[in-house]
Amino acid sequence: LESSEGWVSRLIKTALTENQYSALTSFTFNVGAGALQRSTLRMKLNRGECQNAADEFPKWRMAGGRILAGLVRRRAAERALFLD
Repeated sequence: LESSEGWVSRLIKTALTENQYSALTSFTFNVGAGALQRSTLRMKLNRGECQNAADEFPKWRMAGGRILAGLVRRRAAERALFLD
């Protein structure tokens, strides 16, 4: 978890609320720092497009080429926390 926190701090250049930071740390822990680094979510957030960045969370719902219900729920929870 500490590693994920560090990556979020290094890759996100805009100020974050505590909830945004927590949601991004959860996301990074699950998908990996490389995925965050290459993500449209990160690019939009670093441009200050918070709502557009939040809309990227649901796109990360697949594993093994299939949409997984657990990932749909996880991304919805992360997005809700990010926007809270």
